[in-house]
Amino acid sequence: MIIVKGAFPVKSDQQPQALELVQDLAKASRKEPGCLAYEVYLQADEPRVIMVLQQWSSLDALEVHFGSEHVDTFLDAIPDMIDGEVTSAHFDVTGVDGEPVMEDAQEIAPVVLADNITLH
Repeated sequence: MIIVKGAFPVKSDQQPQALELVQDLAKASRKEPGCLAYEVYLQADEPRVIMVLQQWSSLDALEVHFGSEHVDTFLDAIPDMIDGEVTSAHFDVTGVDGEPVMEDAQEIAPVVLADNITLH
């Protein structure tokens, strides 16, 4: 299982539009095979920072997601709304509550999604 956590600060005056854009991405992503969860949050102490928590059944499912039309739409629109450093992290989960999730853990290389958006 792959878990992805991302956070990106957006311009204060564009936060409603950015939030709607991310919610559209999440709604479409939740319908994809292998998407176990796709959650959108606002950072409590800085509501212009949008946070995303994704859970995927496999690296293959995540890679298919990156090639989807709704990811392209998001990546075309979001860069002009960004105001600060985008952060992301991924976790390759090999077990939950002591039970294995996948047989073989594998190294996941960073993926550049746009000029200022890299998934680590």
